[in-house]
Amino acid sequence: RQTILDHGDWEGADNIMALLGIESSSFGDPESIRALASRFVAGWGGYPLIGTPEQVVDQMLELKAIGIDGLVLAWLDYHEEMKYFGERVMPLLRQAGLRQ
Repeated sequence: RQTILDHGDWEGADNIMALLGIESSSFGDPESIRALASRFVAGWGGYPLIGTPEQVVDQMLELKAIGIDGLVLAWLDYHEEMKYFGERVMPLLRQAGLRQ
């Protein structure tokens, strides 16, 4: 995650936030707005699940523990990453009881 933030398109994130009207002080102090911008750098305001297959499953288990019961997933290279997810992550999700 830190690598993504270190090399992310902050200008692009700022532009998207301005386009959506969420860069104003009504969204908080500058530190809060910067934290919100980091969400856009990491994936269009979503919650990035980044890491090894095991780390991704652990993150999903944490989300389940706080009451989240569904996710929308997206990939940069849909065909390759969806295949990888199916082969490497789905079996671990089944083992963890997150998928049948």
